[in-house]
Order: sequence, then structure tokens, then C-alpha cells
Amino acid sequence: MNVQSPPKMNFDEFMRWGQRQDRKYELVRGVPAMLPYVRRNHSLIAGNVYFALRSRLDGDAYSVHAGDFAIPTGDDTMRYADVFVETAGGSGDAQWTESAIVVVEVLSPSTQHNDFGPKREEYLGLESLDTYLVFDADEPRVWQWTRNDDGGFAIEPIILEDRDAAVELSRLGVMVPLADIYRD
Repeated sequence: MNVQSPPKMNFDEFMRWGQRQDRKYELVRGVPAMLPYVRRNHSLIAGNVYFALRSRLDGDAYSVHAGDFAIPTGDDTMRYADVFVETAGGSGDAQWTESAIVVVEVLSPSTQHNDFGPKREEYLGLESLDTYLVFDADEPRVWQWTRNDDGGFAIEPIILEDRDAAVELSRLGVMVPLADIYRD
């Protein structure tokens, strides 16, 4: 039996191809990878993070996106974060950003190996990134990697598990209480 792997795509080919699909995909090492369906908790947490950031940030300085705008994380890899923040501006026709400052993923049972593995490595490799956050979908818990003064990231994240705690995004000048994220 001869099994052929799909041809590798570049970003433009992937975006054109993706517009014709019924499901959403990421581009991973040049090959489309279907994204899983999410659970209600995942959707609620992602929505709460989006709203918390959107309501706290200066809209003239920052744009907040929720899952439908891509982030290239390598020469042949493009991801869709659950939520991310970028500097405001840029073309309204753009299909991806190269200036993500904060990237947020919400854990799903089927994706946690990616969120803590390849995606973490890819996001932490972005020159523009200041903070990578991974929120638990089922209980108040967030893992936070923030760029150090020396320009790198700590290997181990800060873990917040107290509903009364707040995520500090010092570069953006905002605090996001976990109580706001886990209110539903």
C-alpha cells in the first residue's frame, strides 16, 4: 500500500484552501490540522477572557481577537489562539498578525498536550510576545509565562489557582481577576 502525505502548503495557499473548508484548521509544519470542537466551558472561558481584555485595554493602542485571526509561529506553521492581543492598526484585509503581545489558550482535554508542548514553544519563540496564558476550562487555574527583563521566558510558569488572584499584564498595564474569567 502506498500512502502519500498531502502536499505542503505555504501561508497564502493554506488561507485560500481554508476558506473552502467546513471546519477550521491550523497549518502545522506545512500540513493542515483540523481543530477540535470545543465544550461549553471552553467557550465561556475564552469569551470571558476576550471581554475582560477588551474592556480593560485602550482600543486605540491594542486590538483583541477571539480565535478567528491567525498567528504565524514558524516558517510553515500558523495557529489560531483562543484569544490574543496585538498592537492596534494594520490592514483590515490582513489574515494574520506578526505582532501578538499576549496569547491565550483555553485547555481542552484533546489539546492540552499541544497547548503545553508545541504551541507553548512556538508562541514563546515569537519576538513580539510578552505573555502566554493557558486557562483551565473547568476550574480557576491559569499558567502564565511572561517575558523576563533579560528578554527570555522562565521554564516554569507562574500558576494562579485562587479565584481572588489576578493575572498581571504589566506591559499592557492591566490586571485581569480570575473571578471575572470564571464567573459563569
